[in-house]
Amino acid sequence: MKITFLYHSAFLAELPACNLLFDWTGERPLPDFDRTKPLYVFSSHHHADHYTPRIFSLGMDHVTYILASCIRLSAKRKAGLGIDDRCIYRLRAGVTESIGDITVTTVRSNDAGVAFLVRVGETTLFHAGDLNDWYWSGETEEWNRTIKQVFDKSMKQLESVAADVAFLPLDGRLGEAFFWGFDRFMKTMHIKTAFPMHCWEDFSVISRLKELPESAGYRSRVMDIVHDGQVFKL
Repeated sequence: MKITFLYHSAFLAELPACNLLFDWTGERPLPDFDRTKPLYVFSSHHHADHYTPRIFSLGMDHVTYILASCIRLSAKRKAGLGIDDRCIYRLRAGVTESIGDITVTTVRSNDAGVAFLVRVGETTLFHAGDLNDWYWSGETEEWNRTIKQVFDKSMKQLESVAADVAFLPLDGRLGEAFFWGFDRFMKTMHIKTAFPMHCWEDFSVISRLKELPESAGYRSRVMDIVHDGQVFKL
C-alpha cells in the first residue's frame, strides 16, 4: 500500500484493487497514479478545508464519490457540474454501505459530517474528518462539555475497532489540548499505522506528541510527516 500525504487532511491511498482519495480540495495537484483502477473520492463534510466541488473535475469514469450527507448538491448544481447521480453516494452518520470494491461505515463527527471507516478486502483504513476532542479555551465550558459528549459517544462506536491505517487530527491551535483526540483514538482503537493531519502545516506538533509520556505506548506507530506530497510505502 502506498500512502501520499497531499496536504492538511488530504491523503491518497493506493491499494492493489483500487485507490482512495480523502478530503482533497484541489489546492495541490494529484500525483500520478494508476487511473485504470477504480477511484473512490471521500469528502467528510462541507467545510472548505475538506470539500470543494472541484473534486468532480476528476470525472465520472472509474470514479465514485462518497460524501457526507451535509454536503448538498442541488439539481441545478449537479447539472452544471455534469454529475451522474449513479456515481455519488451521500451518507449520513451511523450507516454501513457496500459500494463497489469497498465497504464504508460512517461515524458521527462532533464538528460536522462524518468520519469514514473503509474496508478494502483484508485492509481497513480510517479517516477521522473533523471528529476530534475539540477543546477551545475561547469557548464556554458548556460548549466544550457538549462537544466532548458527542466525541465520547462516537468513540464508543470505535472501541476496539482495528485499522491498518488511520488519519487522525493533531491540531496545534488547541494549545495544551492539541493531542487529546489523537491520544484517545490510539488508546481506543487498534491502529497499526497512524498519520497525523489537520496540523495546518505545523508539523512540529508531531514531535511534540512523541515527546509526551502519554504517547509512549504508540509513538513508534505514528508517521513523521515533514512536507506536503510526502510518500509512505507500507
